[in-house]
Amino acid sequence: MKKSTLLFFLALIIVNVSSAQFRVVGYMPSWAGSVNSIQYSKLTHINYAFLLPTSTGGLQAIENPSKLQSLVTLAHNNGKKVLIAVGGWNNGNDGAFESLAANAGYRNAFVTNMINFVNQYNLDGIDIDWEYPDAGASANNYATLMQQLSTEMHNRGKLLTAAVVAINGGSILSSVFNMVDFLNLMAYDANSYDHSTYSYAQQSINYWKGRGLPASKVVLGVPFYGRPTWESFAALVARGASPNADIFSGVGYNGIPTIKSKTNLAFDQGNGIMIWELSQDATGGNSLLSAIHEVVLQRTGSGGSSITIQAESYNSMSGVQVETCTDAGGGQNVGYIDATDWMAFYNINFPVTGSYKVEYRVASLSGGGTLSLDLNAGSIQLGALAVPSTGGWQNWTTITHNVTVNAGTYNVGVYAQAGGWNLNWIKITRPSGARQVTTTTEAPATRQAERLQRTGNWVLYPNPAKHRLNILAGEDLAGGIIRVMDLAGRQVIAARAATYQLDISKLAPGVYTLVFIGKDRSVTKQFVKE
Repeated sequence: MKKSTLLFFLALIIVNVSSAQFRVVGYMPSWAGSVNSIQYSKLTHINYAFLLPTSTGGLQAIENPSKLQSLVTLAHNNGKKVLIAVGGWNNGNDGAFESLAANAGYRNAFVTNMINFVNQYNLDGIDIDWEYPDAGASANNYATLMQQLSTEMHNRGKLLTAAVVAINGGSILSSVFNMVDFLNLMAYDANSYDHSTYSYAQQSINYWKGRGLPASKVVLGVPFYGRPTWESFAALVARGASPNADIFSGVGYNGIPTIKSKTNLAFDQGNGIMIWELSQDATGGNSLLSAIHEVVLQRTGSGGSSITIQAESYNSMSGVQVETCTDAGGGQNVGYIDATDWMAFYNINFPVTGSYKVEYRVASLSGGGTLSLDLNAGSIQLGALAVPSTGGWQNWTTITHNVTVNAGTYNVGVYAQAGGWNLNWIKITRPSGARQVTTTTEAPATRQAERLQRTGNWVLYPNPAKHRLNILAGEDLAGGIIRVMDLAGRQVIAARAATYQLDISKLAPGVYTLVFIGKDRSVTKQFVKE
């Protein structure tokens, strides 16, 4: 069996929850709960539910608009994003979506109305909750609608997400995966009391990833209520249910241990956790959101010193294949690895300068493979490891080395110098007693750029550049957009400003102008493509 390939730029997200890529998304209903009771520090995104469309592309009046306004103010003051959730169960009536998505005029009107609504309430994006489009024409109409929304939201630096069924969601075409920032998997309401088991969560993740949804866009949904009574977790605990169990008097719910297990599952095989809904949580030591937050702190390094990243969690790649994994935890691994293939994750933050232990979970039938770790597409090499024979493609072992990394944000890569091995995960740990060091391995262009940036300049480097253009801005670019123009004024690149790096490898040599457009200002810089 011939194995293939990869250069890995993996998401080693060693940051606190406020800036981590791991998402904690909570729905806040218009009809329940107080925005003053939300634990903002433990969330990354809040979805206000629901805004309802009309059949001709209009919008019904939002319920409790003052509540939405207060939510946006409080969330933004705490550095959190607010999206409007559009649709919802609505007693199973999705007729308005069916009608407007099938008609170009109605669809255009709806998109325009959504742009205006987002601007009116200063929102950070849209969460589409058309839960059950039909197969065939309806599925195609859904995809067309999402494409239009994706273009308009992303051109404005806004988010587009969607809530989808846990499994059997074939009417959500795989083309939609490239249009959204992430999908919220509604892994609940499967049966009666056992409606949201750990097994069902795993099935949901496997289903969507098996269809091609990148792990980086998988956000696992958990319930803060029980069935069949639909009682909130807070109400169940108040009438005697254990916060550490999952069944009480015939009602099934998710207690603290299950919520923590699912959050770990979301870290291992996805990139976020979603909550329906925040007003149903208990308080104090019984809070399920606090239980989620404990895991987040442990896994991101804010409450611990290590993080585990699944190999299949890539943003871009060349020549990579995934397969079912039988290692502990199941899920998928990357296999068929030959020399020089690669995967990439951008904007990876190492919070401190120092020594990091890097572990790789590998399998190889015959051995002979070699992997190496690097930063920024190989500009900084961190060392190589031989991959031993484990006697089978699903017989797993862990190999380890220590590397020194300067504090900063990088692309982080694992490169296949020689193939013939599988990779399940990579774990990064900063040893508790590690001596802090300051290395000088960065390129001269990087050092010069950092000196310029410290003087207040907005810097592009290297300049001239051949493959990738880095940005040192000294400010958070999230929410802005970047446009690159050639000398004729034609736009050749448009991207959301989030990664601090642009792939310019496909541009023809010449002089270009980069324009960053943020909420409060714009910046224009020129660079040369070699």
